[in-house]
Amino acid sequence: MKKIYVFIFTTIILSIFSSCSIQQMAYNAIAPLPEVQYKAETKSKKNADANPLLAFTGESDVQLVADAFPVLLKGIEMLYFNNKKHRGIAVMAGQLYIMYANAFVERPASQLSDDFYDEKYAGLMRAKKFYLRGSEYALQALEEEYSGFLKAVFDENEEIAMSAIKRLRIHNVETIYYGASGILAAFALEPMDPDILEQVSGARLMLERATELRPDYNDGALWEVLTSFYGAAPEYLGGGMDKAEYAYKNALEYSRGESPSTYVTYAKTFCVPAQDGKAFENALKKALSIDPDARPETRLMTILSQNDARWLLEHKSEFIYE
Repeated sequence: MKKIYVFIFTTIILSIFSSCSIQQMAYNAIAPLPEVQYKAETKSKKNADANPLLAFTGESDVQLVADAFPVLLKGIEMLYFNNKKHRGIAVMAGQLYIMYANAFVERPASQLSDDFYDEKYAGLMRAKKFYLRGSEYALQALEEEYSGFLKAVFDENEEIAMSAIKRLRIHNVETIYYGASGILAAFALEPMDPDILEQVSGARLMLERATELRPDYNDGALWEVLTSFYGAAPEYLGGGMDKAEYAYKNALEYSRGESPSTYVTYAKTFCVPAQDGKAFENALKKALSIDPDARPETRLMTILSQNDARWLLEHKSEFIYE
């Protein structure tokens, strides 16, 4: 973990005080442009494993990462504000804010008892703020690559939005994932916010385009987000349980049944509305049966999802009224 700190702050110093050529090299080292990163990932697993964020995503000590994350966030933001046109840094800033909001802000807040309503609500609204901030960073990278994208993609006319979305290419999928999922996560926390509501359709369409371009991205992560959205959103926003079931099947297929978060999503999206206690327990037990060390690069998220599964099982009576 110490190495990544040194790397980041060395990069910050270089970016501020060095010549343009050295500055660009430093930026590209810590956050390659999306098209470069995609080529590296598809060229060989060795290149994909060179991602410095593995120091966080592969960690087994959740508290250690929670304590370190804010420093990393502000370090990347310093780089972004020094060069707002660097798309790789914008994407990384978006990724980190959304990861932080999900893992270390929304999770603990959502598990607070309603006896602590004010604290719980404040935590969820803080998570919402970070989701939107992360989404804004990621979407700025798309705007930098495709001028006029943001205005078009959130136009109330779906044909205009789709004309913008069709410009997106396979190397944009990671950027789409963070840009769109941040909006939908914020929407889930406060669905009556009119500003977010205006962006929901565009976010959904972006994710659906991403599933066409790279359906296996991050072992089914796109489909998992869509499962939650389809299952909760009304039909006029593009939701529906038939769509949710289709998305879940794809999430399960592309994760090969090795992602505990897929089973947690199933329990919350399908078992709770159906009040199916047996299926609820079975899904969460499947999540807990997965070995976090089987996939070291996703160890942190596996542990976090399994913590969610344990909490849901312990609080089953709050979700399944038998």
